Amino acid sequence: MRAMKTANILLACVVLPLLAGCAVSPEVEARRLAVETEIDAILSQPLPPEFGEMQRCLSDSDFRGFRALDEKHLLFHGRRDRLWVNTLRMRCPDLRYGDILVVKQFSGTRMCDADRFYATDWFDWPWYRRWPWHWGGSWTSGMQCSLGQFQPVTADQVAEIEAVLRQP
Repeated sequence: MRAMKTANILLACVVLPLLAGCAVSPEVEARRLAVETEIDAILSQPLPPEFGEMQRCLSDSDFRGFRALDEKHLLFHGRRDRLWVNTLRMRCPDLRYGDILVVKQFSGTRMCDADRFYATDWFDWPWYRRWPWHWGGSWTSGMQCSLGQFQPVTADQVAEIEAVLRQP
C-alpha cells in the first residue's frame, strides 16, 4: 500500500508540472478560435459546380503533394491545379516539422476520412521510397493524427486562409 501511495505521489510530481506547462493563455486560445472561425467561413464559400463536392477519399493518382497550412489544415495539390483542404479531426502540432505524410490507410490506394497519419521529414524516411507519402508500413515517431474530408478549394481561398494565418 505504501509503495502505491509513493508511486501516486511521484506520478503527481511529474505529471502536474507537465500539464501546467501545456496550459494556454486565454488570449492565445481566443485567437486560435477566431482564426478557426475565419477559416471555416472561407471554406464555406460556395464554389462553381466544376470544382466538385467534398470528398471522403483521394486516390494516390489524384494528388501530387501536400503542405500544412496550420496545425489543423492540410492543403493537397492535385493534377491540373486542383486543390483540396483537409480539415483534420483534431489539431496536429507535428505538421510543421514534416514534409512527408505517412498514412495508415484502410482503403487500398486511397487516403480517406478518419485514416491516421503522422508527419515526418526526409531524414526519417527510408532511402528506397520514391514518393512523399506512404500507404501503410510501420509506425515510427511522430504524433498520430486523423484526416478529415477533402474539400475542393480555389487558389483565392487558399490565399485568404494564408492571409488569416499571417495576421498577428
